[in-house]
Amino acid sequence: MIMELRNIVSSSLKPAARRAYHYVRAEYDRQVYERPSISYRRRIATQADLQGFLGFAEALRANGGVVVPGFFGPDRLAEMRAEFERLVKTNPLNVEADAEKSVHIATARFSETALFSRLLFEPDLLRLVQYYWGKPVVLNGTGGTRYEPADLQDSGSNQWHHDGKRKQVRVFIFLSDVPEHGQCTKYIAGSHQQYRYDISHSRLKEADMLQFGKPACCAGPAGSIAIIDTNCAHRADRNTGPRRDTWNYSFRAPDPVSTDLNPVPILHPDVVKELNEEQRRIARIA
Repeated sequence: MIMELRNIVSSSLKPAARRAYHYVRAEYDRQVYERPSISYRRRIATQADLQGFLGFAEALRANGGVVVPGFFGPDRLAEMRAEFERLVKTNPLNVEADAEKSVHIATARFSETALFSRLLFEPDLLRLVQYYWGKPVVLNGTGGTRYEPADLQDSGSNQWHHDGKRKQVRVFIFLSDVPEHGQCTKYIAGSHQQYRYDISHSRLKEADMLQFGKPACCAGPAGSIAIIDTNCAHRADRNTGPRRDTWNYSFRAPDPVSTDLNPVPILHPDVVKELNEEQRRIARIA
């Protein structure tokens, strides 16, 4: 309702006033919505159990991306792989994805998987995201992806871009090994610090990106996690490297002014019954 009123206000303004209106909203998000609380970060750091937490968290803050090798042990990895295979085998036919030798498990299927619904609340995974934001976060999207070996032309997410959300954190769980020269996600370290007032054009020129030197690569053994701010210039790298299986979660802070949150992802009903008040807030359950 609030966003509908904002759109009504915007559409009723003359062009110059409309541009100023959108600028003020974007500037509010830059100065207030995206600004981290240092005291909140300190509190999150004291709660962390992950060995080397502060080093990973500060690398993410400085570079806009980090890989935590071996975050999940072999037993949990085996459970995730089995559930992922079940979801792949029961995934609806997608002709376009098949042509690109990929499988995309949509957010709409999140309610079918208790395992990945519970993994959303993995404590140190959340703490890394919360530390980066410097404030409480909410789930903004989730899903799974399988990339088979494929030598594809650059298109879609397989070219340099940002996600058009400004500050947003995406966590990838590696269900397979992701070698550096395989089908990894690449990003330009430090590019997350650019505040993008105009988010209507998200594609970026490769020549411009390569001026920054060698891109960073989200690579690591199965069981690792990679975290990037999708405001970074980034891209998927499709090639003939080994199959890549990942599950991902996207997080933002609640109540942005200039950009909408995505529709609320629906958790598995058995998991919803288990949630405490903080977890319900993260899952955006009233």
